[in-house]
Amino acid sequence: MTPKRAIASLLLTACLIGAPMSAARAAPGSATQDIQMAADSAPFRQAADEFVARSMAGDVDATRSLLSRRLVDRIGDAAARTALQSQILPFFQRGRQPGGPVTITQTTDAAGQPGYAFYMWMQYADAPTARPFTVYVVKEHGRLVVANIVPDRLVEGRHR
Repeated sequence: MTPKRAIASLLLTACLIGAPMSAARAAPGSATQDIQMAADSAPFRQAADEFVARSMAGDVDATRSLLSRRLVDRIGDAAARTALQSQILPFFQRGRQPGGPVTITQTTDAAGQPGYAFYMWMQYADAPTARPFTVYVVKEHGRLVVANIVPDRLVEGRHR
């Protein structure tokens, strides 16, 4: 797989793993359900925040270490590094800080591992509006990992 195709594959993987596990479970529910989802997803959110922080720092190796092994095996290590260096890290390094509302949905990766998708915003010092991004975190072999990251793509109904 060429690096260009691998990058596209990494970004398009969101179509496979970004769908909610079921419409009933992902739909906004009662305040009690929302509070429970926030509590259940908290460790996954910490993993997403760590990925964002390492990406903002520009640390390719540390950021790469947080990626799903299955994802890296599927697209190849060279393609994963290329995607990080050419698209993902530059998006975050330009950012000042994450901010704005966060929408949380349940998700699964291509291997069926459950987790959470975090639809977030990046604030930029040199831009009047924030830019959207999504981080998908799943539990893989007992470890929380980033199964996909989609920078600068608005998902209607999720980014609010």
